Amino acid sequence: MILKKDYEAVFKEGFRLGVRLTRAKSCLENARNAKLINDESMEKLHMEFYKDWSELARNAGRKFTPTTAHEPDQPAFDFGDIEMQLHLSTTPFKETG
Repeated sequence: MILKKDYEAVFKEGFRLGVRLTRAKSCLENARNAKLINDESMEKLHMEFYKDWSELARNAGRKFTPTTAHEPDQPAFDFGDIEMQLHLSTTPFKETG
């Protein structure tokens, strides 16, 4: 049942990411509302909460993503699974028809 455990762990990480993103968005909306009514102290407080929740959201799911996904310089194109591409490039070509 390793697959089930992995699936549950991925689901929990996805849920955690969703909760953190939702809380960050809520804090950002509260900061915008405070800015509209010229309440600077509450705006600063909610912006701090927004930054904290955003940082927490960035850390969610790191266990289940490759390390290259966390690097700041990402390629512009996604070439898919490199191992599969290498496998397909070394297999003999079969013509059909």
